[in-house]
Amino acid sequence: MRILDRYILSEYLYTLLGVLFVCVVVLLVYMIIENYDEILKNDPGLKYTTLYFLNSLPYNLMQVVPMSVAIATLFTVGLFSRHREIVAMVAAGISTHRIIIPLFLATLGVSLVALFFNELVVPGCQERARYIQKAFIEGKGKKIQTRSKEIFVKGQGQRFYVMDAFDSNTNVMTSPTVIDLNSNGSSLLLRMDADRGALVKVRGQGKLWRFDNVRRWEFDESGRPVKFEKFEKPITLEMEEDLEKFLSHRKKPEEMNFFELRKYINILANRGESVGFYRTDLHLKIAFPFASLIIGLICFCLAVRLDARNMVLGYALGVVFAIAYYGLTALSQALGHHLILPPSVSGWMSNCIFATLGVFFLHRLTI
Repeated sequence: MRILDRYILSEYLYTLLGVLFVCVVVLLVYMIIENYDEILKNDPGLKYTTLYFLNSLPYNLMQVVPMSVAIATLFTVGLFSRHREIVAMVAAGISTHRIIIPLFLATLGVSLVALFFNELVVPGCQERARYIQKAFIEGKGKKIQTRSKEIFVKGQGQRFYVMDAFDSNTNVMTSPTVIDLNSNGSSLLLRMDADRGALVKVRGQGKLWRFDNVRRWEFDESGRPVKFEKFEKPITLEMEEDLEKFLSHRKKPEEMNFFELRKYINILANRGESVGFYRTDLHLKIAFPFASLIIGLICFCLAVRLDARNMVLGYALGVVFAIAYYGLTALSQALGHHLILPPSVSGWMSNCIFATLGVFFLHRLTI
């Protein structure tokens, strides 16, 4: 059995690597065509063009891994069936359930590699790729990536932040205004204006913010001013936790790993913002890598009984199921983003439905 397992694994992995290589070539050609006009227009140079493609590739490659697994499984098992090798295995007393074990373990390994690759490699590469695209491919320059303008955001409770700009590279606010409203949001309790605010670290006190040329107003419950102070010297205040991360240019979900995204969701939730969009993608970070395992199971069941007469039909059905998984995942993700479905349902719906189909097809092989 070890010889048979090694034979099945070698044929499968060889085919999978070949399919992945083809996918890499196709993705690179697609990215070149998609960015061809911008590259010619802004002339980012060979260095940044190459870096952009190399950093964009990991995320795009992870998106096509389930389809690659589907094609590799169909070709490997389909050829076994066509050459009557499956019949020989069954005649020797080896069940189809036993035949699938090395393939199942291989696709499980692919899923786990994809999961860790998505967590450890993809976020950093995707963030660098977006930076290079904006700064060099689109020719917008380096500063635009760290400087956000005309900010108006809600903090924790009834606090609001207004400022002309925030530089996430230096953690500096330009012309910040901090506003506190009463419990029902109908009137002001406090307003603080400053020319500049900067994040500083004081030994033993953690993160503090230093504000220059501060003007501070206090109001009663009816909104009438009761006190005004002007500070000639800079003052240092303790603000809410992770304020600098919240004011920074927001990352996309694919630019954060699972733990970063979960922390970011907590930051948004504490400020009363809707987080359904991000919670959906949080569930997909775990669910999508296991698509390879599920689609591989379905394709094995479709290909194990193929012969020369229905080979094309079996391959077509396998690809259709893989495409259907992508389509249902995109649909459920959109429904989760718009809060039509709960994030957990939208994130795991495709996996649950297609895993059920895979188990059903596998059970039918014994009937």
